[in-house]
Amino acid sequence: MSWFGSDEVLVDERPREAVADGVMLERRSLLRLSAATVAAGLAASCAAPASRRVETAEIDALPTPLPPAEANGSLDIAEFIAEMHPRAQRFVASGGEREEAYLMAVGELMTRLETPTPEQVRSSMTAFAEQQPADSAREIWVVMFRLEPGKGFSHHDHRDYNGMILGVEGSAHVTNYDILGPSLVPPPGETFQIRQTRDDIILPGRFSSLGTTLENVHELTAGPEGAVVLDVFTYLKPGARSYFLTVDSTPRDEAQRIYDATWA
Repeated sequence: MSWFGSDEVLVDERPREAVADGVMLERRSLLRLSAATVAAGLAASCAAPASRRVETAEIDALPTPLPPAEANGSLDIAEFIAEMHPRAQRFVASGGEREEAYLMAVGELMTRLETPTPEQVRSSMTAFAEQQPADSAREIWVVMFRLEPGKGFSHHDHRDYNGMILGVEGSAHVTNYDILGPSLVPPPGETFQIRQTRDDIILPGRFSSLGTTLENVHELTAGPEGAVVLDVFTYLKPGARSYFLTVDSTPRDEAQRIYDATWA
């Protein structure tokens, strides 16, 4: 089935699909997703940036507190989605308030997650989507990627959505960046600066996070043995998507780890 059809329900039963050079999407299940939304989840768009303003709901709802420690136990992927979704709904309704607390809450749930198989991820996301109202916006997406050695995703942002990445197999090198300057979306064609904030190796059971404003840009590359990672994304607005960057290999300020960049 093509990625680039009209807005329609997509259920892809193929076991793997190449989404980038050396990156395989493991038994995906994409439901109620437009072509633009699919491109967002895969960081596959190279278009020029649009406005980044997030509409803030006029409510006081915040992410649901964690359950008492004694109530915490292991979760299968379906239970993880069921526990995460109401938190994501509250976070999105708040307009993204207390994002660091929300990401830590998602990370806490992920520490309880029993490592799923690609088929379990696919079937659980299918069941979850089927339970949602037909006209409801998608707040979360859980997906598993398999990366060949040395392959991955080059520098890209995550405009109007955030994420947690869990290492499942192998290792992956992740570098995170902040966009500097007065705008989180510098105009197309202009050179702007990004500052490297993290330089991590994701191993099985370890995490990397990205926020909608802080550390929103990252690059992900598998180690010499390849990698499998589980991505959990939360979308603050419909149509949220990613854009690639071209980043100079030589830093503008080596001590501060600042690089010049443009939108690809």
